[in-house]
Amino acid sequence: MKYGETLMTRSRWFYQAFVVVLLAALALPMVGINTAHADGLILIGGVYRQPQVSHITVKIESKIATTTLEQTFSNPLDKQVNAVYVAPVPPGATVTGFAQLIDGAWIEAEVKEKETAKKEFDEAAKQGKEAAMASGSVTAIDPTMTFQTEVILPPNAERSVRLTYTEVLIGTVGLTRYVYPLSHTKMTAEPVGDLLVKVEIKEGDEIRAVYSPSHQNAVEVARDKPNEAVALYRAQNITPDRDFELVYTQSSEKFGLNLASYRDGKDKDGYFVLIAAPQAKVDQSEVIAKDFVFVLDRSGSMSGEKFIQAQKALKRILDALNPEDRFTIVSFDNGVETYHNTLRTMDYRDDARAWVDSRVIGGGTNINDSLQTAIRTVDQASERPHIIVFLTDGQATEGVTDTAAILANVRENIKPQSRVYTIGIGDVNQPLLESLASENRGTSLFVNAYDPLEKPLADFYAAIDSPVLVDLSLDFGSMKVYDLNPNPIPDMFLGGQVVISGRYKGGGTTTITLTGKINGEVHTSVYQGIKFIDPSVKVSAPENAANSYVPRMWAQRKADALVRKMAIEGPDPKLVEEVTKLGETYKIITPYTAFVVTAPKSNNGGQPIAGLPATGLPFLDRDDFRSLNTALMILGAIITLSGLLGLVITRVRK
Repeated sequence: MKYGETLMTRSRWFYQAFVVVLLAALALPMVGINTAHADGLILIGGVYRQPQVSHITVKIESKIATTTLEQTFSNPLDKQVNAVYVAPVPPGATVTGFAQLIDGAWIEAEVKEKETAKKEFDEAAKQGKEAAMASGSVTAIDPTMTFQTEVILPPNAERSVRLTYTEVLIGTVGLTRYVYPLSHTKMTAEPVGDLLVKVEIKEGDEIRAVYSPSHQNAVEVARDKPNEAVALYRAQNITPDRDFELVYTQSSEKFGLNLASYRDGKDKDGYFVLIAAPQAKVDQSEVIAKDFVFVLDRSGSMSGEKFIQAQKALKRILDALNPEDRFTIVSFDNGVETYHNTLRTMDYRDDARAWVDSRVIGGGTNINDSLQTAIRTVDQASERPHIIVFLTDGQATEGVTDTAAILANVRENIKPQSRVYTIGIGDVNQPLLESLASENRGTSLFVNAYDPLEKPLADFYAAIDSPVLVDLSLDFGSMKVYDLNPNPIPDMFLGGQVVISGRYKGGGTTTITLTGKINGEVHTSVYQGIKFIDPSVKVSAPENAANSYVPRMWAQRKADALVRKMAIEGPDPKLVEEVTKLGETYKIITPYTAFVVTAPKSNNGGQPIAGLPATGLPFLDRDDFRSLNTALMILGAIITLSGLLGLVITRVRK
């Protein structure tokens, strides 16, 4: 082969190799730690390991589920290591307990101020003690949130952990659904040695049917009483490829209401959680006609597959609108475009689809002007709900960019019949999107930037497609209530529910009146004989003890609201102190408190743990984990790129 041919061959090979290297480097940052859809796992040396034993016990009462995971893991290494235990936490759930089995005894975690917990954990590491620590706001404000705990594991040993959380289940009056994320296939191919899921259900009304859409005949159901049921699923040496889902049905009325109250014996006032839900099916005439404004971000960062999926999702949503609905579309980058300044009927659907397809990507992100344009589309002569669905993948970079100013402008101009629902893709201004939704009777959805968008966006729309009661208000009769959350009360949708937490004075029986509008007409439901636990009832009494989770649910919601407020307005020492006190008093994790478990004695001869500096481990909260994960991915990409380029250069020199 001649020199020129050799050079051309090497150049061609160099070019092909460089393309491979570049693609590999670009692909690496897209692969991160995603534990949102997996049962509890443990991360040792960069490898996810399944539990040898995974027992999940669930107790459901009045649509409130308490899930307890007891899992046993092994450290296969010949040295003591610091591992990371990760487990899923459903959206809206409250972590109520964490414990580690040490020397045959369960050591319950204490909730302490974050720096105090860090020092305690570091000191345990210095002394060679087993310990665990978890921090960050584990409230699933972010739906990809997982409970993450640093766990010190002895060499070649098994250790067990226990995690408990409480959640309000998604459902209607007639149908309730429980889901536990079991699927591990994206994380590890290892099987679970012994898997057990036991669900105990107790309701006030008769339970008609209990079934598992996910595991069907593999789930055994036992019924001793009309209002109680136990479902059991067990498997061994299995790699779960789907989540565990259980559904049960009950007799239904148009709008049902459940209330759980509790007194802790320390405070003169009580706590309560109220759940209101529509029946499982309603007549089409009772589904409220709506006006939709879809606000679509077409800034430069939405380029590629992300925008294509957003377009597909929006067109799917347009196809699913009800015949009486109206709509328009706002698209924005630096500037703002509107499909029509006035709301269009379904006759314009095909034309709107073509308009969506014709949008071109480019420019910055003008969130303020796009929101103001959407607000102005309201038909003030109509009593229809005016629903703004706002989708963005970034931060405000054009026009008004200050978060507080954007929110203030919305408050000043938005109309009473308007609601705001927000969808954030990737690295967004989460406090802004959450506040936009919570202040305007809406909800938020956050999606990973590299996950498929079409299905979650379509599912999000399906959840808000059918409002059956709007402009809700509650009258508690003779009962004095305060510190309610959320406020204002969001609309009630088919397939959904409204959950209110709060405090109350006194106790006894009262009448609660739920009022709202159905297609402009006032509808009232009256619920008599609703019982609030009286001060005379002992804390240990069964009717009180069964609801011991209620104060934590109230405290978690209150703490989250205060944290959101500070995210918008900036840190406030008084609010930081209040959130810290809520965490310590009610044993919940906040940005300023942490769970910490330490063994009473050393299992390592009092020596510092191998591989750990004497000063202990760096303390990682939720944002730290994300930043560390990103940094590690970038570092991995650089190392891979450098190594492959080195091979290329060596090959060319030869």
